[in-house]
Amino acid sequence: MSPQKSARWVSAQEAIAALQPQHKVSLPLCCGLPQSLMEALVVDHQRLRGMELVSGLQVIYPFLDDGLEGAFTLRTWQCAPPIRKHLATGRVKYIPMRQGEVVKVFGPQGPCPVDAVLLQVSPPDSDGNCSLGVSVGHTLPLARHAKLVIAEVNERMPRLQGPCSLHVSQIDYLVESDRDLLVFPSGEAPGPKEREIGRLAAELIPDGATIQVGLGAIPEAILDSLTPKKGLRFWAMGGDKMVDLAQSGALAQDQGPAITVTETLGTTKVFDFMHNNPLCEGRDLTEVINPLAIASLPRFCSILSALEIDLFGQINAETIKGQQFSAVGGSFDFLQGALFSQGGVSIIALPATTPGDKISRIVPQLPLGSAVTTPRHSVQYVITEYGVADLWGCSLGERAQALATIAHPAFREELERQAAQVA
Repeated sequence: MSPQKSARWVSAQEAIAALQPQHKVSLPLCCGLPQSLMEALVVDHQRLRGMELVSGLQVIYPFLDDGLEGAFTLRTWQCAPPIRKHLATGRVKYIPMRQGEVVKVFGPQGPCPVDAVLLQVSPPDSDGNCSLGVSVGHTLPLARHAKLVIAEVNERMPRLQGPCSLHVSQIDYLVESDRDLLVFPSGEAPGPKEREIGRLAAELIPDGATIQVGLGAIPEAILDSLTPKKGLRFWAMGGDKMVDLAQSGALAQDQGPAITVTETLGTTKVFDFMHNNPLCEGRDLTEVINPLAIASLPRFCSILSALEIDLFGQINAETIKGQQFSAVGGSFDFLQGALFSQGGVSIIALPATTPGDKISRIVPQLPLGSAVTTPRHSVQYVITEYGVADLWGCSLGERAQALATIAHPAFREELERQAAQVA
């Protein structure tokens, strides 16, 4: 824990003036990005030229805008569409790592320790505690040890229950703010394929389960299919659909919070729902994206996506034609935790083909240069719109046949032929 600080209320410009070009600076994720501090950072880009920023997924990347070349670089464990073009230029430095290891890597004892943390918090309560609200994640544990901590104090940041606050005595500079949080749009609505995958996935999820689910049309469809369930809890990420599940009566109402988040990606619908709500709590990622913590939860269900899977059961969720397209994120932490959870379930869900049904996502073997995000020995259920393949306890030949069976009909015969040759 860093020594007690003397928090000062200053303008965003005065706070950013405390940063130096050689500093490595941590930013919160997505909806937690402190917009006033970011605007002041960009304005001061000439002085800060050469600064390295550290963070994961964002809604916007103002520090990578045109005209800021040479000012900032981003070291990240995510690879969202807006930043892929910067990989080749060096403006973005992608690290293939598990999200659960972020604090180890960027903490004071890690190989890339940060010097400063920028964050966004709620106004302090009567005891001086500021909730990190929608983005607790890596920001809270890094801020507890950083030499320099700058907080944008936003009147509109929801206050979450649980151990997700920073005391004013742990902050160097406080910047007053009153503006809407960034929102994370839900994206494309689920179509017939996604809804069928959602229905099949829901059949594997029991009442009383604790669920981890990601972003996209398939996760949305799965959440829609869970409304008849009872006693559900959610883990790691909050979103708008969870408000609908609460209203449907699907969430657990006893024995602690029903929603434990390290990040919240959504709109004011979920922000308002979580504010001072006893059903919700925030925790940092060392407590959440952690397979040991997850394994202690009974009936933990992890639902992950993939770009392709081969007949051996190897999962590629990161690369297309050898080029970085996505990231590991917290996927392997969640998957490992689910496999060790009593009554746990691990699901890989993906459409059988790419859009237009031209390319099968189930392939005989991953192409040369593909990342193996999940090794074959860790894969349990695989779901496409054509069915469920349960690979647990299957031989090489049995799992190949099971995967070929849930492929698109246009590719199934050839995959079954290939599967027959697997020992």
